[in-house]
Amino acid sequence: MHAVASQQLITESVWLRRLVITALSESGGSVSEKDATLKTTTSVLPQGARAARLYVRLRPEDHLLLREPAAARGMAGATYLSVLARAHLRSLAPLPKDELVALKRSVADLVRSAET
Repeated sequence: MHAVASQQLITESVWLRRLVITALSESGGSVSEKDATLKTTTSVLPQGARAARLYVRLRPEDHLLLREPAAARGMAGATYLSVLARAHLRSLAPLPKDELVALKRSVADLVRSAET
């Protein structure tokens, strides 16, 4: 069961829920609209979509420290942490898109001014 669920990039509980819904549907049993919706909404996510949710507990003082840099970048704290974690795990520069665009513009401006 674990191997099958892992191959489909879902949890065992989601796999079991799908199995029960499918069995009920095939046997003519009643499947509620909510259950049918669960079957379609828990399918494998398209590439690029967020595939996992992670919960992190922060100390109150750390949460306060997180708010300032996140707000300065116009991001929610969770999004900011996500950007930092991804940058750390993949050895990327932890710059949000807006900051990267601004940096590239600045470099281009500097190059233009140096050429004149």
